[in-house]
Amino acid sequence: MFTLHKLELAGPSSTVRLTLSEAMLMRAFAEAPEGRLAADRLANIFGLELNTVTKSSLQVRIVRLRKKIYTTGAHGAVIEAIRNVGYQFFEPIEIVKS
Repeated sequence: MFTLHKLELAGPSSTVRLTLSEAMLMRAFAEAPEGRLAADRLANIFGLELNTVTKSSLQVRIVRLRKKIYTTGAHGAVIEAIRNVGYQFFEPIEIVKS
């Protein structure tokens, strides 16, 4: 389980700082049914329009977030691309509000 508090993501091993857009993305994954987000929804989170250039930009942002998640102690598939859909987050996320 990952805990999102302010702009920090806490996992089993450590806590990492997130950018505002990464925190918004984690929140969207937490609220999405089955942790799935369509590519156009992801683009909207980052304030982009979906096109070929944007898809590669989304991939880069997902890779950066995935690396931060692994830093917190995650193992295996945490965020995976779902063909013709978008991405899916496979771990539970707890959002701490304060």
